[in-house]
Parts: sequence; structure tokens; C-alpha cells
Amino acid sequence: MLSKFGNLSRWPSDPKVVKSGPKALAPSDVVARKLGWFSIALGMAELIASERIARALGIPGKEGVIRAYGAREISSGILSLSADKQPGLWSRVAGDGLDIATLLWAFRHDNPKRDNVGLALVLVAGVTLIDSKAIAK
Repeated sequence: MLSKFGNLSRWPSDPKVVKSGPKALAPSDVVARKLGWFSIALGMAELIASERIARALGIPGKEGVIRAYGAREISSGILSLSADKQPGLWSRVAGDGLDIATLLWAFRHDNPKRDNVGLALVLVAGVTLIDSKAIAK
């Protein structure tokens, strides 16, 4: 019933509203939406707490890099929430690769926070797996 009313104010060339409500999203869209919100939250944390993150990873002086990564995360999240989610998901995977490269650089023997970096590497690798599976769908 609602789908009939949803089509009243649309142009004939617009796509028809077939379903509405929470079950209208495909499972891949639900995953992309969750990844988008996760990305925005993580990006905000990186922007706000860049000094704490740098200290926790043993890379003081790299706060600007962490803030830049935060901005990248937010933009990837916004793209993942858009109608065409694929560019956002690909952007997330590319960002994960950049994060892994940076964390590998910080995973030095002379880093007193090496254990924290190792944990971060494991977490980013796990999220990368989720991101790559979301692209495949």
C-alpha cells in the first residue's frame, strides 16, 4: 500500500518504489550501511583524539597523519551510505591498505607500544576482510 503512495510524487522516469521499510534493504546494503556508520565514527575519533591515538601507538608527532586518515574515513563512510555504495567500499579497502602500511611502519622493535600496534594490525586486517566481502556482494 505504501509503495503506491510513494510513487505519486515521482516523475515517470524515476525508479518505482517497490518496497519500503527496514526489510527493503538487501543484506549487502545493510552491511555497507553499517560499515559506513562505523567509518564515520572511527573518522571522528581519529579527528578528535589524534594525540591519544598517536601516543597509544607510540608514534608521537604523527597526529596530522591520523587526522588526515580520519577525514578519509569520514568521506569513505559518507560514500558507503550513498545510493552507489561501491566507490565508498572500495575507498574503505584502499584506506585499510594505507592503514596497514602505516601500522607496519610503526611495528618496529624500538617502538615501546609495539604490542598496541600489533593489536591494531589484527583489528584493521579483520575490518579489511569484512570490507572486501562487502564489495564481493
